[in-house]
Amino acid sequence: MDNVEAAWKAFREFLAQPVDGLEPGPDSDADGFIVQWGRHSWHDQLPSLSFTRQFAVNVRDTWTETDWYQPEYWQVSLDLVFPDAPALADLDQLSVGNTGFDFSPPGPDRRAVAFSLGKPVSWDDAG
Repeated sequence: MDNVEAAWKAFREFLAQPVDGLEPGPDSDADGFIVQWGRHSWHDQLPSLSFTRQFAVNVRDTWTETDWYQPEYWQVSLDLVFPDAPALADLDQLSVGNTGFDFSPPGPDRRAVAFSLGKPVSWDDAG
């Protein structure tokens, strides 16, 4: 995959899909997303861009602890790794490497947040 705009469009469509079995309640942070970029050791310090959706899965039916409860956290990520290119030379010098998590529910609010991000980092000259 080397078309970042197509990947971002597909990820936005994925963000719009509701998911069953998540932690109930409006303040549960059960379904969120984050976009991250930078150079990381797990990608051999190559420029990378990750689209991640995080779920807090309701596991109350199988939880055995009586003193406390915590949902399971699952993440689905699309990681794009690019060859070094002059346009991305200073990527690790950016003061911000992610958008922060957004937990707007799927629907108009989430769509507005995702579209407001546009293209988080310019990758046009990456490959």
